[in-house]
Amino acid sequence: MIRGTTMFFCDKCGKIFSDLDIEFMATTLSVPRKCPKCGSFHTMPLGLLSMLKKPLYRKIWENMDKN
Repeated sequence: MIRGTTMFFCDKCGKIFSDLDIEFMATTLSVPRKCPKCGSFHTMPLGLLSMLKKPLYRKIWENMDKN
């Protein structure tokens, strides 16, 4: 489900950008979006709560890299 737009942070290059906020598998997490600077999908929403969820995003990124 699309929840609007939000600010994302790229873990690879550090770029901050705005993109659609789409829920990840019916959870409170957001689907990683493609970074416009480096093309990486190692992105997550910007904010303190998202930083606490970084270990979860690392697992998502690992699964995305495998596929």
